[in-house]
Amino acid sequence: MLDRKKYIEYPNKMDRKEYDKKYKKEHYARFVADLKPEEKKRVDDYCTKEGISKSEFIRRALEMFEKQQ
Repeated sequence: MLDRKKYIEYPNKMDRKEYDKKYKKEHYARFVADLKPEEKKRVDDYCTKEGISKSEFIRRALEMFEKQQ
């Protein structure tokens, strides 16, 4: 006699990559900018020095810009 418990189909495990992709698509928007190589290096150097991401750099720059007006 077969033990039916062994053959129960379980739902597929959550695919983390697909979940992350869907979450980002629903909650974030991409921002692309063309910079001269020296400008990109300045941004990269600043981010490295401050230990922040480029996204955080944009957030800080936007906040500073809005405060000036």
